[in-house]
Amino acid sequence: MEIELLKEELNILNSKLEIQIKNNNELYINTTSNEVKAVVELLLSKFKITFVGQFCSQKQIFTINIILSNRSQGYFIIVRYDTTDELVSLQDITYQGHLFEREIADLYGIKIIGGKDTRNIVKHEVWQKDVFPLRKEYAFGSKIKPANEADEYQFKKVSGSGGYQIPVGPVHAGIIEPGHFRFSAIGEPIENLEIRLMYKHKGIEKICENIDANKLNLVFERIAGESSAAYAECYALLVEKLMKWEISNEVKALRVVLLELERIYNYLDDIAGICVDVAYSYPAKRFNYFSEMIHQLCERVTGSRFSRNAIVPGGININFTSKHKDDILHTLGSIEKRLNNIIQATLSSVSFLDRIESTGVLYNKTATKLILTGVVGRASDIRYDVRKSFPYEIYKEIKTKANAELSGGVCERYNLKITEIKDAFEFIRKALSLIQADIPRTKKEVVIQEGNEAYAAVETVKGELVVYGQAGKNNMWNRIYFKTPSFTNWNGLTYAVSGEIVPDFPLCNKSFNMSYAENDR
Repeated sequence: MEIELLKEELNILNSKLEIQIKNNNELYINTTSNEVKAVVELLLSKFKITFVGQFCSQKQIFTINIILSNRSQGYFIIVRYDTTDELVSLQDITYQGHLFEREIADLYGIKIIGGKDTRNIVKHEVWQKDVFPLRKEYAFGSKIKPANEADEYQFKKVSGSGGYQIPVGPVHAGIIEPGHFRFSAIGEPIENLEIRLMYKHKGIEKICENIDANKLNLVFERIAGESSAAYAECYALLVEKLMKWEISNEVKALRVVLLELERIYNYLDDIAGICVDVAYSYPAKRFNYFSEMIHQLCERVTGSRFSRNAIVPGGININFTSKHKDDILHTLGSIEKRLNNIIQATLSSVSFLDRIESTGVLYNKTATKLILTGVVGRASDIRYDVRKSFPYEIYKEIKTKANAELSGGVCERYNLKITEIKDAFEFIRKALSLIQADIPRTKKEVVIQEGNEAYAAVETVKGELVVYGQAGKNNMWNRIYFKTPSFTNWNGLTYAVSGEIVPDFPLCNKSFNMSYAENDR
């Protein structure tokens, strides 16, 4: 249903709702705490709208914002209501709702009413009890002092005879970020996996409220390093939507080149990691080598191995010449045939396929319940890709379908990442064909008007990134919210490993390869 028709239908069903369309593809519904659950349930059941996330904002009082989306028509629905200290739980109508509600409770001190799971999620035991860092009265720059006042986290218990638990992390025998994985097992098979994250809360959303809008792209790029270009793109789209700026087709094409280069080197590292975890070292080394070649290419083109400070609101922050274009085409050409040969070698190896086929399977019903996005969702036949449903830059012309697999196992995620790499090669060549002349550095001054708000969405290498921004005073933002793909996708891993043996956990984990940093924001 188109956005205008949905507005009319909702007005007929409930004339008390305050409904407004903004920015062409955002439908805002203002309601009350008494009616919000019925409104959300109506949208989910009758209109087949998808739950995206939930967050809190604050002016004089708190406002709870529930983000929904119509993926087929490409628009957002935001249901919101004001509250002083209570949040109406949606956990019984949308399974992943508990993640967002618990985050709001920890960061704002708002009580969850009617929720089954009200445990702390951001607050670890070391936190002070009554500190809520996203409240406006919490001073920017303040540090949370170690006080060991927060409630002890309650993990699921093992009952019966023969059961045991294996705690892993948060400190790991490697240079990775902290995360705790608690396996419950009976014999070899994993009966339950519980994941606890957010050991390094960085206060990014608070920082975003205190930096000039002209410099905020630098913060966005550092939220999750492997998705630097995608986060920069999302900020650019957000600002350009609010400012109503038109971007040239050449700049749009160049942005797609940078975004797809990022996709290539990430997925090369991912498939290399899968090979490592089945002790197939030769392909892993070759995939990592090709990834390094792309990183070096990014540095030659943008000055940064992660293409940082290249995509900016209003334009592009590099001088792009025909030499860069030739360099990209030559580098991709030098990799492509060798890459395909190595890929074919892995798919022809019986011992390799024996480890990845029918391992870590996550069927569509469960993936849909968990609202998984990105490769991990599409591997379970959720045919959703932000580039297709909410097309940006030139993706409307070049992205014709959402690649998908059926049974959602390690093998399917491996194959799908290979498909995405091959598509990226094609997209880059198509984008470069649209660039017929040098592109000079173009960067505009960002001046945001207080009160204006918008949503932007991007397909990162982890999945769907949705960002909300509301302009505040002094050319800074009153609120920036990140619905990161890893925040919801991590839970998929707990289901994928169920019934597998503990030694297969690293393989399943690598096939997901979610980001700790996207939770630690």
